[in-house]
Amino acid sequence: MENLQKDESQEINDLVDITGQFGSWQKRVFLIAFFLVMPNSFHILVMTFFAPDIDHWCSRPPAYSNLTVNQWKSLAIPPVKNESNSTTYSHCLMYENITAFSLGGEHSNVTCTSWEYDNSFYTSTVVDEWDLVCGSDWLLSMSTTIVMTGFLFSVFICGQLSDRFGRRPITLTCIALSLLSGLACAFSTTFTMFAILRFIIAFGMSGATTTVFVLLMESVGANYRDVLGICFEFGWALGYVILPGLAWFIRDWSNLQLAITVPGVLFFSLWWFLPESPRWLLAQSKAKQLQKELEKVLKLNNRQVSNLEDVVKRLINKENKDKEQQTKKRATFLNLLLTPNMRSKTLNIYFNWFVNSFVYYGLSLNTSNLGGNPFINFFIAGAVEFPSYGASVFAIKYLGRRIPLTVTMVIGGLACFLTILIQDDLLWLRITLAMTGKFCISSSFAIIYVFSAEIYPTVVRNVGVGSSSTCARIGSMVAPFVKELEKATSQGVPLGIFGGLSIAAGLLVLLLPETKNKPLPDTLEEGEEFGKKNYTSNVLREYWDKLTGKNFELERENSSRNTELEEFITTKM
Repeated sequence: MENLQKDESQEINDLVDITGQFGSWQKRVFLIAFFLVMPNSFHILVMTFFAPDIDHWCSRPPAYSNLTVNQWKSLAIPPVKNESNSTTYSHCLMYENITAFSLGGEHSNVTCTSWEYDNSFYTSTVVDEWDLVCGSDWLLSMSTTIVMTGFLFSVFICGQLSDRFGRRPITLTCIALSLLSGLACAFSTTFTMFAILRFIIAFGMSGATTTVFVLLMESVGANYRDVLGICFEFGWALGYVILPGLAWFIRDWSNLQLAITVPGVLFFSLWWFLPESPRWLLAQSKAKQLQKELEKVLKLNNRQVSNLEDVVKRLINKENKDKEQQTKKRATFLNLLLTPNMRSKTLNIYFNWFVNSFVYYGLSLNTSNLGGNPFINFFIAGAVEFPSYGASVFAIKYLGRRIPLTVTMVIGGLACFLTILIQDDLLWLRITLAMTGKFCISSSFAIIYVFSAEIYPTVVRNVGVGSSSTCARIGSMVAPFVKELEKATSQGVPLGIFGGLSIAAGLLVLLLPETKNKPLPDTLEEGEEFGKKNYTSNVLREYWDKLTGKNFELERENSSRNTELEEFITTKM
């Protein structure tokens, strides 16, 4: 057992000195976050299987109910040309006058008032449940946008509530909210009810995962935050690849909704396992609760601290002093846009977040349009995220942030452009290029989280990342309507938009400063200077002076062979 008894050589100045960087307690929190994010991917992406592209036609009147479907179509439905220039039957029109003796003559068409559906594969979908076809098909895209709006509202509301009441109660409340609304959604009687309940599901799931993610970041040491921030996404990817398997076996939308919701009952066990954030308790000066929570941490992590009560009191006093100083320096969202360099970086990051989310969800929600088996396409789109996140961890650790972000976005954009050129007889190549784009945009989405958090100065870091996430939510809200654009134009137009925006955003990243192994800005003044010429060297000179009590320039002049100084310059600059 590790003994952390305070002595002359060791001071406990932060919670991580007590809890450790990443022990058994932190691993438990990570696993909770990992499994909580799985239902997120279920509920966001399931509309692909709730509302598949199924064949439909004007329904048969009672007088013609004895006709087979093929007989009815040849008698009453006008033929039309599809995109591949082959002939099929209209989905939305029928002949105004139907007689067995007018088959060869001229016909006037009327719009369908009711429809029949091909239920040979899917036994029930929301499309045939509420006739979301022809003039009403745009409601499908709207319902997905409503889900994304739920995520947007949740970011603001649950973030504020978790700061006020704690991470644990808000996470548990959001889990209960999403579970109850998810169960009710399976029994929706109208499309309006369905859409509203999907909004509540998204609100609850987003609130739970966002809050528990904050808990995770507050629980682990700084050396683990960037890697775990990406590894957390593997839970999303796992849900992504499981979903098409569930949809293959469960072809009724209501039963599928139950299948992705009911396992959430297991999350109620978190009442006994989910901890409160010690860092939040410290910030709220809740000494007794903090001591009780730290005792659990020490037991799980096999560590010891003598005089824990005194250590907690000292940490709370230190936190209160730090908060008094921070209050005097408090900054707001407007500070991100007041100065030229900060404004330029902020708008650049906002655009990249918007594009990443827009392209990611645009590709994810439209895999069925690539051709071939939609279930296999969907599975591949999820499976590529595993190596994508693995590559992201490697990239940010060894290659930095800026170049990997640029490369992934540009290659992803080029892959989207090349997909347009592939003919139907080379379906395998089209799917390969589309999945390459999906791989790259998943990787860039993971990297931008870390990159943007490091660019913003400390005093506005939460505000910066939060407002950037808002831009991402707007991108995800727009993405579902790409399918409507494809219907009005052609399949190549959405891919062209994805490709063009991705390449443009990737090239703009080159205007941002690299942050790997760089001293990060703390104040607004440092944030404005960050990325300008000589910023790094000036900050490191000040850091050297404070660290050693020596003058950087004088040391450099008097001792050109000062190995300590040379090593410092080599590793930091």
